[in-house]
Amino acid sequence: MSRSYKEIIRRMNEAYEEFGILISQETKKLDELDLTVQQEYMLSYIQRNKQTTANDIAADFGISKSAVSQVLSKLEKRDMITKQANPTNKREYFLALGNNGREYMDSLKQLDEILIDKYYSKIDLEELHQMTKTMVRINNVIREQKK
Repeated sequence: MSRSYKEIIRRMNEAYEEFGILISQETKKLDELDLTVQQEYMLSYIQRNKQTTANDIAADFGISKSAVSQVLSKLEKRDMITKQANPTNKREYFLALGNNGREYMDSLKQLDEILIDKYYSKIDLEELHQMTKTMVRINNVIREQKK
């Protein structure tokens, strides 16, 4: 592997870590909810994918159904998610955000607004677009390699 790739990725990772540290003051309210990264990702996934199931999450996250069930059980106990029976398959249930899950996602939306007002709006829109485009391309490469 080219040394320049390693150097760029090292710098990218350092920048990402520093970003997390720099915005930690704004994220304190969310940190108090004490969610794992995996729980946060599952909540976001459930919000984006209506009528999703535990099997869908297991397949898309590349983890076992058992692991998904454990995480979902914890989220359900905290009213972060709810389960609704699939009318066409009684052995399956659809996942939706619970009251606390909706509040959490609303807090994320509010955080985005704060970050846009304070920081992101100081960056040229085209630069942010290019950064997003690059991330999407990296994600697509990863998806293709996993096939």
